[in-house]
Amino acid sequence: MRVRLSRLAWLLALSTLLAGLLGIVSTYRVAEAEFRELIEEDLQQQSRVLARLLAATDGNLSPARLEQLLRDGFRKDDEDTLLVNVIDLEQRRLVSNLGQPPWPQRHGSAGIRLEFDGHTWFGHQHRHGRLLVQLLRRDDLYRELQEDILEDIITPALLGNGINLLLLALLISLVLWPLSRLVKQLEQRSADSLTPLRVQTPLREIALLGDSLNQLIKDVDEVLGRERRFASDLAHELRTPLATLKLELAGPEPELPVVRAEIDRIARVVEQLLILARLDQGRWQHRFAPLQLDLLCREAITRCRHRAEAGGIALNASLAPALCRGEATLLGILLDNLLGNCLRHCPAGTGVSLSLQAAAGGWVLEVEDDGPGIPPALRQHMEAGHTRLDSKSEGLGLGLAICQQIAQVHGARLRFLARRDGQRGLRVRLELPT
Repeated sequence: MRVRLSRLAWLLALSTLLAGLLGIVSTYRVAEAEFRELIEEDLQQQSRVLARLLAATDGNLSPARLEQLLRDGFRKDDEDTLLVNVIDLEQRRLVSNLGQPPWPQRHGSAGIRLEFDGHTWFGHQHRHGRLLVQLLRRDDLYRELQEDILEDIITPALLGNGINLLLLALLISLVLWPLSRLVKQLEQRSADSLTPLRVQTPLREIALLGDSLNQLIKDVDEVLGRERRFASDLAHELRTPLATLKLELAGPEPELPVVRAEIDRIARVVEQLLILARLDQGRWQHRFAPLQLDLLCREAITRCRHRAEAGGIALNASLAPALCRGEATLLGILLDNLLGNCLRHCPAGTGVSLSLQAAAGGWVLEVEDDGPGIPPALRQHMEAGHTRLDSKSEGLGLGLAICQQIAQVHGARLRFLARRDGQRGLRVRLELPT
């Protein structure tokens, strides 16, 4: 069963409010009982002490003197007013600080209540020999005092609960509002909608959640883009050799060299597609070992030398000793692709040079030719890694895609520039970190 977060939040707020109210009511009840018990114990103790003190005088105080003492010692003082009665049971004499209350019906020590002067009084009486001492408080004045004290206790609790509820409401709104907007955006999306989510919130956790979702959407979009490009590359690269094979095999006497060449071409395409797929899936480690980049360049030139001579292309190199961190197999594939593109698309008589030199923070490897060159607009598209010069040859799509992926794995940058001297041709620049 699924429950909306907003309902849980309101249930939490309601339970917090009820718990606060129950706590206040419970505090009020307990404080009321404790305060009443404290007052009664105090009256009991005072009546006992006063009875013993008066008994110690052994009747030396006259009624007038005793009444004056009671009036002076227990003055009428609003909420703190006490009714003090001293009864001599043998002489049947009653002295009070507030007039003449009724004669007591019970003569033992106990809690008492009586009606006097139009009010209800409660308290305690204590008997000591022939003396009976009563100490009482007016019930209405006690209630006012009790309410004042309880108000001082309850008011901070109410204020604290109110502040807690406001903070809880603020927290709920801060959390639920951006989450609700986020859920609404997700519910309105289709499977093809991979634009970033709009998350506006001051809360760091929800902002991180939005960033994580946007990063996930971006990764999914990149994966889908790679899959679409992979399918497009596969269809494009295999279309021409398969068509050639179909035409050759349809004839009565197919030319075996042509068939063999197309089969080799398909094998190279499949190999490049596998390399591109492995790079896209992140199967290569980012922890590379030190290697001599200049030696790697010389090996690539050696592999391409025979093909360059057969095509009438002059291949030159200017390589400074260079030590960097990388994967030899991947960098070898990158060099083969860059040199192979020059040899494939440049006519006879073209010069191709490979240079390697130190630069700030790394090394710069350049492959430059004086061939027909490429327009500036097309060079910018080539840096995306999926651009073809034509649709008849093997093209540059897979080669450039592989080169870009290898450069990205090594933290390098691959750029396609014009020649420095302004003449026609192409300069491919690979900026590698140390």
